[in-house]
Amino acid sequence: MAKKSKTPVARKAAAPKAATPMSRKEWGPIKKKLLEMREDLLRTVQKKQEMDVTPQEVGDEADQATSSLEKEMLFELSDNERTMLDQIEGALRKMEKGSYSLCESCQKPITKLRIKAIPFARYCISCQGSAESAVV
Repeated sequence: MAKKSKTPVARKAAAPKAATPMSRKEWGPIKKKLLEMREDLLRTVQKKQEMDVTPQEVGDEADQATSSLEKEMLFELSDNERTMLDQIEGALRKMEKGSYSLCESCQKPITKLRIKAIPFARYCISCQGSAESAVV
């Protein structure tokens, strides 16, 4: 009978797993989510436009200043919504071209977890971090 060695066997450290590209079959539910997000944004913008009927300017200067501030906030929200809508449209175009889920910077696959969390992500975590640190 062979005697077991009591010395620990050196184990290889597990190399970090590279992200595998998402298959087109996996895009289906994500495309559905992107389309739903786009429709929700369009509905929200439409409701805001319907509510944003120019009210009669009445009241004192404080009321007018408050009204002006509210309008500025609405414009800002519209810019954010427009940006998000552009990102969603971009992701849908990438699906049509077949380049969805690839980082725009390094062309490596974006992890599935990131895509599921942010379906319109343009960059992998590494490139996104680099872009954000360059801005600061």
